[in-house]
Amino acid sequence: MLLGGDKLKQLLGRKNILLLVLLISVIGFGIRHSLKEPAPVTQIENVRVLESVRSPYFLPQYLAFNLGYFKEQDLSVSITTTSQEAIRAALSDGRTDIALCGLQKILFNPAAKGPQPKLFATLARQDGSFLLARKDADNFQWKNLKDKSIIGGSEDDSSEIALEEALRQQGQTPNRSVTIYHNIPDTLRLGAFRAGTGNYIQLLEPAASLAESKDYGRVAASVGITTGDMVVTAYAAQPGYIESKAAVIQRFTNAIYKAQLWLGQHSSEEAAEVVAPLFTNVDRQVLIKSIERYRTLGVWSSDPLIPRQSYDKFQAAAKEAGEITSPTPYETVVMNEFAQQAIQTVIYVKEEPKPKKNLFQRVFQ
Repeated sequence: MLLGGDKLKQLLGRKNILLLVLLISVIGFGIRHSLKEPAPVTQIENVRVLESVRSPYFLPQYLAFNLGYFKEQDLSVSITTTSQEAIRAALSDGRTDIALCGLQKILFNPAAKGPQPKLFATLARQDGSFLLARKDADNFQWKNLKDKSIIGGSEDDSSEIALEEALRQQGQTPNRSVTIYHNIPDTLRLGAFRAGTGNYIQLLEPAASLAESKDYGRVAASVGITTGDMVVTAYAAQPGYIESKAAVIQRFTNAIYKAQLWLGQHSSEEAAEVVAPLFTNVDRQVLIKSIERYRTLGVWSSDPLIPRQSYDKFQAAAKEAGEITSPTPYETVVMNEFAQQAIQTVIYVKEEPKPKKNLFQRVFQ
């Protein structure tokens, strides 16, 4: 049956009213539902980190901090520098959540109390210390260290273990054919060298580049290059913290890995600009030189994984140095699952600088 014009208009009007009522009902339900169940808000987690030294050796950590990668992971991270002895004690009694320092102090400290910490990420493939000579070091050879002396760190310091391993690899016998001064406090070591003590001094960056800038000495050799890949520092936390805060450890590792990716795609000058606020007492050119030296030597890791071979190599060196009596199995202390997850999920794409607009573009675009 055909409908007349008036009836057709009435029918269409009724349909429109029904559609309008249905639309209002749907919108109202959505509003009520959103009011009853607000979107979940990720909780910001506070993370306390203690580091053993403020050095470009730990550069990825500072990049993650100043580039906002920790904040991206909903972490409020505080970084404090203190002695390695204090770090191990702070881990034991809960005054820090995460520690970044030498493996010797974290794992093989016989005076430490409480459960043994676990390692979950690393920043560097090898030791970051250098030997500085008093004069031009262009013709340096390790064999010429015979009957010479070196101002080093404490005997149980991880970099000191790396130095002794380098000496042994080059045919020297630490503390026999070469004398190493272990008893000079860190704050007095460079002053003692300037005053005439020792033929060489062992320094990290930026102290090495700073000493060169002041003509106190010249870098003669890299300890890490001589020993090869050997993890000497790592991030550690107590087993209880890792178990209860696994998501925090994962987010922390994600931020570190993103910083490592960033570092692989940016220059030393760009990196220095980012981290300069954390090195207020270091001249910008000295900071750039420090970063470039580490970059050229390939000191930093491209990811947070702790390789078994690298870990075992450090243990063997520590045992040879007389600092440990029995090894700690890799499987019992290293937890690479957080680093593996970060590698699988975290990406970084470098943003290309946008071209500057000319006057016409600024006005009409």
